Formats: sequence, C-alpha cells, structure tokens
Amino acid sequence: MRHMPSIQWCVMFCGAAVIGCSNTTPPQPKPEPPKAVAVAPAEVEATAKPAAPEALKPVEKPAQESAVAVSESPVDPIAALRRALAAAPDENARVVVIDDIAELGQRSKAALDDLVTCTADEDPRTRWHAARAIGLIGEDALSAMPTLLKLLGDSDPIVVTQSAAAIGLIREDDGRESIPAADAQLYANAVESLSASMTHSDPRVRRAAMRTLRRLNPAAEQLAALLSSQLSDGDPSVVMPALHTLADLDAEAVPVLIEALKSPKSRYWATLALTEIGPEAAPAVESLSQLAAEGETEERMQALLALAAIGEKAAPAAAVMAKTLDADDNALRFAAAFALGSVRSTDADAVLEKASGDSDPFLAEVVAWARARIHPEDKALVDEAVKRLRVGLHSERANERTAAASGLSDMAATLDESVRSELANEFADLLSDPDPNVGLSGGAALIRLGATALEPLRGRLSDPVLRGPVLEILAAMGPTAKPVVDDVIKALEDSDPIIQGEAAVTIATIGPDAAAAVPTLLKILNSGETAADGRYSAAYALGRIGPAAQSAAETLRSLTASPDEVLATVAAWSMLKITPEDKTLLDQAIPALRKAIRADRELVRLEAAVSLGDIGPAAASAIPILELVSEEDSSRQVRNAAGIALKKIRGR
Repeated sequence: MRHMPSIQWCVMFCGAAVIGCSNTTPPQPKPEPPKAVAVAPAEVEATAKPAAPEALKPVEKPAQESAVAVSESPVDPIAALRRALAAAPDENARVVVIDDIAELGQRSKAALDDLVTCTADEDPRTRWHAARAIGLIGEDALSAMPTLLKLLGDSDPIVVTQSAAAIGLIREDDGRESIPAADAQLYANAVESLSASMTHSDPRVRRAAMRTLRRLNPAAEQLAALLSSQLSDGDPSVVMPALHTLADLDAEAVPVLIEALKSPKSRYWATLALTEIGPEAAPAVESLSQLAAEGETEERMQALLALAAIGEKAAPAAAVMAKTLDADDNALRFAAAFALGSVRSTDADAVLEKASGDSDPFLAEVVAWARARIHPEDKALVDEAVKRLRVGLHSERANERTAAASGLSDMAATLDESVRSELANEFADLLSDPDPNVGLSGGAALIRLGATALEPLRGRLSDPVLRGPVLEILAAMGPTAKPVVDDVIKALEDSDPIIQGEAAVTIATIGPDAAAAVPTLLKILNSGETAADGRYSAAYALGRIGPAAQSAAETLRSLTASPDEVLATVAAWSMLKITPEDKTLLDQAIPALRKAIRADRELVRLEAAVSLGDIGPAAASAIPILELVSEEDSSRQVRNAAGIALKKIRGR
C-alpha cells in the first residue's frame, strides 16, 4: 500500500462492506512468505504464479551468431540478419537474431514479414521477441496489426503483453494528422480487443492492456464506458484484479477513474482504485467530494476513504467530511473522522471537538486520533489520543485492536522516547494475538518504531512460536536491526530449516553490518546436511554482505559450476557482489542475473535488476527481459530498478 499506512485501521472498523483495494492489503511486517530466500528456477517468470514457463528460458547469445552475419554485409545489415534468421538452427539462435533485428528499430522494416512469420512459431519466446521487434519498427509495421491483435488471444501471457505493447508503440509512432478509415479501424479494433483483456487472469496482461489503451488515446468517455462495462460484472474475483491493475498505473489511471465515477455501475469500484492510488489521485478530489456528499452509503463511505488516502491534497473536501460527521450512520461518521484527521484540516476543529464526547467510545477514539493528527503540537490532544488508543489495544473486538495499533504507530514519531518504549512492548504483545490481522498490525507498528522496538523483539526471539514473525519484522527493518545481529546469528543455527532461512533473510537485509555471520553462513553452505533452500539462502546472504564476505569467495566460485542451477545462479550473483572488480565473472554472472530477474522472490529480482545496471553496457543481452520487467513486474520497486538498469546499460 503506497498511501498513508493508517488507512487500514479505518477500513478495518468501517465494516465488511468496504472490500476495496485498501482492505485487501493490510500492513504487514514483511510482504514475503516465511521460507528461505531462493532464486526461483530459470523458467519462473517475474510474478511466478501465472507465469508461462517456456516463454522466459534464458537466451544464451553465442558471440559469433549475428555479429558474423552482419559483418558479411556491412552496407545492408538487415539482409544479413534476415539470412541469419532463416538459417537459425534452434529457438535460442532465432531469439538472438530477432533481438538484433529489434535493435535496428525502424530500419528493420525489410524484416517485417520474417518477424510476422516468427509470431507463429511453436516456441513462445520466439513469438514474444518477434512481437516486441515488430513494435519497435513503429508506424511502418501497421500492416502487422491483425497479427498482433490475434496474438492478444495467445495462451502465453508474455506473448500477449508484448503484442499489446507493440500495438501501443505503433500507434505512438503514427504521427499522421489524418488517419485513413481502414487504418483507423485497425486502431478501433485494438481498443475493443484490449478492453477485453482488462480483466485477464494474469496481472501483466491487464497492466499491458490498460497501458496500451492509454497510448491508443480513445476518448475518455469511451474508455470510461469500456471500464464500466468490465466492472459491471459485480463478481469481486473478476473486478478486483482489474482495480488493482488500475491502481498500479497511478496517476495515469486517474482521468479514466474520474470518468468511471460518473457511472452508477462503476463509481464504487472506481473509488476503491482511487483509494489505492492515494495522493496521486488528487485530481479526483472534486468528484469524490460530490460522491461523499450524495451517493449511496457504501459509495459515500468509500469516497471518504479515498479522500483520506489522498491526504492533505484533499483538504478542499473538509466541509463535506465535517458535515458527514453528523450523519446517522456510524460507519460514515467513523470514515469522516478518519478522513478529517488524514487531511489535517483545521476547518473542522469545532465539529471534531463536539464529537470527542460522543457516547460511542470507538468514534471518540477515532476523533481523538484525528485531533492529535491535526494538532501534533498540542500535547494535551496528543496525550488524550494516546490514552484512548492504548485502551483500544485491549478491546474485545479484534478490528478495534488492529485500528488502535495502526493509529498509535502513525503518531509514534511525535511521542517521547519513554512512551515509544512502552508502546513497543505493547505492540510486541500483539504478535501473540489470536487474530492474525491484529498480529500483522502489531508487526507493522513495530517496524515503524524502528530501533525502539529492538529490545522487545530480541526478548521474543527465544519464543519458538514468535521466532519466525520476529525475524520477518527484523528483516523489514534492514540495517536498523544491526544491534541484534548476534541474536540473529544464533537463529541461523536453528534446527528448523524455515527459521534458518528467515534468519538468513534478516542477515541479508542487514547487509555489510552483519559480516560477523559469514563463518556461520559458510558452515551452512558447506554442510552436506543443509537442505537446498538453506544453501540458496546462505549464498544470497553472503552476497548481500558484500566485500566483507571475501572469505567465502573461493567456496562461492566453486559453486558457480554446481549442477544445481539455482545454487549456481545465486553463487554467481553473490560473487559479483563480493568481488565486483573481477570482470572474469561477467560471463557467468550476466546469464545468472537474467535468470534471477525472473525469480519468485521480489528482493532477488530487485537485486538482479540493480546488478545488471551496475554492469552497464556489457549486460546488453539482458535488455529485452529488462524491458519486459520494467513494465510488467508485479513490484513497483523492481519495475523502477529495471528501468534504471536499462538506462545504464544503454549508456544514458
């Protein structure tokens, strides 16, 4: 969740009717599964679960392949590449030549027919690389539009995403002021086909479809109508994925969602997506304010939550929020109080003061929080809010305990250190709560407290039940957890391989400051009794420690030739981190990093993207997969890292 973390605590008490994006992603100590760090096998795609394995096998680029072909005809390189493509002995060689054709961009028009032929290949890698190359030709590839539209129905999601992207590139390059009717019809067909992909089961396809729809630039009303049609299904399993994808497009999706707010069929769903977008949805404040004042109860409540997520930029809606604080419906009053605190509008001081004495203790609690948020300099208001919220930590209702923890952690930065220390112990107690959401909220609160939370967490590492969650929290803290590194090293020796793996993750996130763990990690790596996941985790942690793990270099170098492909991949990556000056590693490291960027674990994909960028132009063979990841990875951080890596590799 990218907007203010405390949004969850309002959602939790505003009722089960709020099933929006913000309610589906509660704050968590660590958004990763409790198992050992491992680079997924090479065939696993960026988001793992819906991946098409064959689409992303590593492509090795023989040095003599197309370079020799080009040298045969320096005057006409495209002719040489076409011959090389026709003579390619297998799919690996075909993909290499296709990528070389793609590098020529608009100059490769002469190879368009060859590329179209490749889109019918049995190998999905060949199909998606060919679609990508067609798009890079631009407007001159318009005749291939029917082929690309057909590929939108391909069984492989990567083929679909690259075909959608190619359509967008062609349209973007088409600078004609007046487009002939036949060509205009092709673009219209693309809009229709892409709109059907907005609820595709694969998030990468949804993202690509929506991005390309924006590139095709249909009228906002038309796009909103298409969106309303897709969202009118009413089945959350169909609608929610589309909403998450819209939210993931951030500001780019806001104009479409503002149009969607005008339709009764889609306005509720649109508010959910705007809530998830947060501050970047500020252009929707006026429309959301109208909905908060006049819509159905559920629509009004979600509109208030969306305004709260936008934060201080939604201050113009404070009057509507203040008026809603007098509503008969308690859910609306809770949402209004929360929204007022989120936008920090002093215009509502009088109505909030009046509501502070409400007979509903939970509403009074939310109001106290809001007043303290608006006036953090007022010690009396802050103390009152802390007092009420600490009572809420012990409420019989789980959702109130969750809300209280989130509200207190939201205020923690303004509190005295003595109060923060007391809260750290109370938050740590929530880790044992029978309701998992309360435990997650407590964990998130501990993360926000940072170093203040280390002692209570250290004390709970000895609890077998809490050891795993505590390690996840420490891992989320990263270098801040350095003071407890000795305790984490002890956890590395745990007989439970899952705990051992989580301890390695924590060591990895602490980084160079955890150099004391190197001997223990080497012991794990060299032990014949260590499970495969444990060795992957140990090798990864050594790489994150970096040059300070030099004593592990010899062992890791030998493992780069391991028959275990995953272990060899992690070892090569780690060696590059430990001895970055050793250029002899590049031949091993670059293919390994191309595999790692398609790993199951987000942290590994992120590291792989950063490492490829650090290598620079020598990592040019990774450009196609980095392009794919920069647009379609499920993680914003990974997408951004891939985009930066592309610039570095291209020397920009």
